[in-house]
Amino acid sequence: MDISFLLELVQKYGYFSMFVFNWLLLFGLPIPNEVAAAFSGVLTEISHFNPFYAFLSAYAGLITSNTFAYFIGRSLGHRLLNRLNKTTLKQVISRFNNFLEKHGEWAIAFSFFLPGIRWAMPYVLGANRYPIMRYMLFAYTAGFVWMFIYFNVGRTFPYAYETILEHIQAFLILLSILIVCILVLRYIYTIKFPKNDD
Repeated sequence: MDISFLLELVQKYGYFSMFVFNWLLLFGLPIPNEVAAAFSGVLTEISHFNPFYAFLSAYAGLITSNTFAYFIGRSLGHRLLNRLNKTTLKQVISRFNNFLEKHGEWAIAFSFFLPGIRWAMPYVLGANRYPIMRYMLFAYTAGFVWMFIYFNVGRTFPYAYETILEHIQAFLILLSILIVCILVLRYIYTIKFPKNDD
């Protein structure tokens, strides 16, 4: 994976560049989130960067991009949901809202560790007008743990982190697909065999 443009950013802007390339992932920076987080850790081992400031810069980039995505979903996605509520998807949206009410906190936390789902979750929660303080509590805590893990993978294995991340990412992608398949099958099952209240 070519990360020369990240190195150029670091040489020019230092800690601010770690914030930037963790923030720009929101807009499709062509590297996985895990690589950006680990790369910040790598820089503390192969260069003069202080681990504490490097971690804070990378973490600030991660949480501000997630918060920004939440507000995009909140301002634009709610209109889309209102339109979808007038279609046959109304029942699906209602079930998802019920799911968020019951398990939203853990869904937020768990989503950070699943590629793809991590990117979509802030938009979805914003569109559903999920309470911002509850979102911040669980997203920022999970984001801290996620960043801490990958940042330290980079620090501990500065010359082998990419290989390690490839294996971790392959596993997490398979896990994400499995979870989505389980949720789809569960939904199909509840449609075909609805619960009787009597």
